[in-house]
Formats: sequence, structure tokens, C-alpha cells
Amino acid sequence: MAPVPPPVRVVTVVLFAALCGGCASLEPQRSELSTRVGRSDLSVAVMRTRVRDLARRFSGLIEALADDLASRSGSPTVAAAMLRFKANAVPAVQSSLFKPDPVAALIDTWALLAQLEEALPRSAAGASPELVARAHDSLVALESQLEAEWREVTGREDVTGARDTVHAWAAEHPLTGPLVTRESTTALLASLTDVTGGGLRSTAAGLVEDTRDLTARVDLYATSLPRQARWQAELVATDAMRAPTVQAALAELGRTVDLLDRVGAMAANTPALIERERRAVLDAVHGERLGLQAFVTGERQAVLADVGRERQAVVDALHAERVATLQQLDGLARGWVDHAFDRLGPLVDRVFLWLALLLVLLGAGGVLGGLLLTRAWRRAR
Repeated sequence: MAPVPPPVRVVTVVLFAALCGGCASLEPQRSELSTRVGRSDLSVAVMRTRVRDLARRFSGLIEALADDLASRSGSPTVAAAMLRFKANAVPAVQSSLFKPDPVAALIDTWALLAQLEEALPRSAAGASPELVARAHDSLVALESQLEAEWREVTGREDVTGARDTVHAWAAEHPLTGPLVTRESTTALLASLTDVTGGGLRSTAAGLVEDTRDLTARVDLYATSLPRQARWQAELVATDAMRAPTVQAALAELGRTVDLLDRVGAMAANTPALIERERRAVLDAVHGERLGLQAFVTGERQAVLADVGRERQAVVDALHAERVATLQQLDGLARGWVDHAFDRLGPLVDRVFLWLALLLVLLGAGGVLGGLLLTRAWRRAR
């Protein structure tokens, strides 16, 4: 039989390499940060699931502690401060917990909670120490959950050193403005994982969100964004009420009310006129309230519609990419099979030709042998 042609060997090697690559792709993805902190058996998918599960609970708990402190204080100033506190803290916590690398998300959220614990007494100035201590204990309870996750990631029961490092960094970088301007935790990551800052940035950049991360983020935003929009509207209304022009208008309104009271006392004999004016004022206030409610409802519906469209666009794009990939792989597989059969055709033809030639030779040998045997037999007679 003739030796296998070189192209057939090439096709065989290519198919074997593709199978090996497919088997290698089944290995669980892991980040460099997760290998540096201790536990090497936790994959990125498992760690992401554990960290992403904290986003919804932490958002609700921070909102609850701010609302509880505002309602128990009974102070409009404290209520406004807690409104600003949760309007900044909730989206910041969500953003930090949805970082691509789960270990980076865990450390960044830990540092954020330490900064919130340090900034809470300043934000709740005017509230009683008992209420501030109660809210601070709630933040400490959230931090203890992150410490438990850090124990699971590192495999170490004692996290005192990591806690001291995080709180020291938070003390050096206090919150002095909106949370979107807070200091980056790259240096803190480097100190806790023995990785340089550049390596950390390149590691985080190498990880991307998968479909489950996008779905979890969209679901969380669908329930959280309407409330955040309402908080922002309340903050805008509160800031507007503090404007000098509005204060002057309120002072003028107070003087006008006093004047109307005196006129009302003087015009006691005209109850019908006063009743009409009162109803007009009430109707105007009612109309303004309905207008504000309609505006807030419209904004909430617009946000939900935008989130729904973005989610559908992401799903459609992923589906299109998957279909295109499958079609491309199917075309490549068909091309490889056709090419293999094209190469095997001449080989099979050559094998059949050699078999036919062998049969002819065998037939000729048989005939010649028969003639020789017949001649020998005749001579023997």
C-alpha cells in the first residue's frame, strides 16, 4: 500500500489541535487576583455569583438604615442628609460589586463601607448618638459579611490584618464629596494581593462580563433606578427650596398670608368670597401635586422602558453573535470534511487499481500454472 500523502497528515494534525483546543476551553476561567489571595480552587464564575448576590441585599440594607435614621430623628435636616447619603451610597455600592474581577469588587466594596462608616457621623450631624451608633452597627454588619467572603476567598480565618489595612486606607482617603469622585482602590488591591498596580489594571481589563452578569445588573437596575430617580428628584426639590429666591418668595408668601388673615378678619361679613379663594388655592395646590406625580411617573416609566430596550438589545446581539459563530464553524467543518474526502479520493482509486492489478496477475498466474500442470500430466501419460 502507498504511504499516506502529506496533505492528509496536515488535516489530521489540524483536527487534533482543534479538539485539544476545545477541551482546553472547558477549563474554568480564573483571574490572577483570585490566585494571588490564597484559594486557587474558586473559579471566576463562582466568585462572581457570590459577590453579585451581595449587590441587591447591600443596596436594600443601606437604603433601610438611612430611612430608619431619618424617620427616627424627626429632623428635616437629618432627613435631607440621609436622602443625600443613600442617593450616593446605593449606586456606588452597586458599581463596586459589579466590577469584572470579583476579588477587586470585594476589596473595593470593603473599602467603600469603611469610608461610609467614617463619614456617617458627619452626614448625620444633628441626630442623636444612639441613632448614629445604630446606623454604624448596620454598616459594620455589612462589613462582616464581606469579611466572611474574604475568609472564603483566602482560606484564612484571621482577617485582622486585612481589616486594619482597609480601615487605614479609608482613614487616609476620607469621603469629602460625591462618591463618584472617591479615590481609586488600586493601591489597596496591591497591598492586599502582592500585585503591582499595572498588573491589577491589566488583570481587571482582561475579564469581561458574561450574560449572567449583564442580566443580574439589568434586573437590579430595573428595581433600583426608579427609587434612585425619586431620590434625585427629592434632592433637587430640597436644594431648590434652599435657594435665596425661593426663601424670599416664601417670606413674601408668609407676609401675604398674614395680610390675608387680617383682611379675612375685617371681611367677616363676606364668607362666600373667602370660601371661593380658599377653594381656588386648594385646587391650585392639588393641580401642582398631580402635575408632580405625573412627571415622576413619566420619568420612572421612561427609565424602565430604556432599561428594557437595552436588555433586549444585549440579548439580541448575543444571539446574533452565537448564530454567526455557529454558522462559521459549520462552514469550516464542512470545508474540512470536503477537503479530506477530496484528498482521500485519489488514494482510494490507487488502492482499487493495485487490487485490480493484483487480481489480474493472480489470474494470469493461475492460467499459466494450469497450462504447466496439464503439459506435465500429458507427458506423464
